[in-house]
Amino acid sequence: MSSEKRGQRITVSLADSDHAALSALADKHDVSLSWLARKAISDLLARNSDDELQLPLDLKRKAGR
Repeated sequence: MSSEKRGQRITVSLADSDHAALSALADKHDVSLSWLARKAISDLLARNSDDELQLPLDLKRKAGR
């Protein structure tokens, strides 16, 4: 299957507690973790499609690295 049909692949690292919570949510609704991730990303982009995306980033902490 070509990447055009599948889409692009990304990898994320999650805290154990976030992974457990997502796994429980996926099990509860009989969907995959991948489906939950795609839905969350799609919803984030839809909510911010008209405006410049403003994320709650701690830029002070990043600058100090």
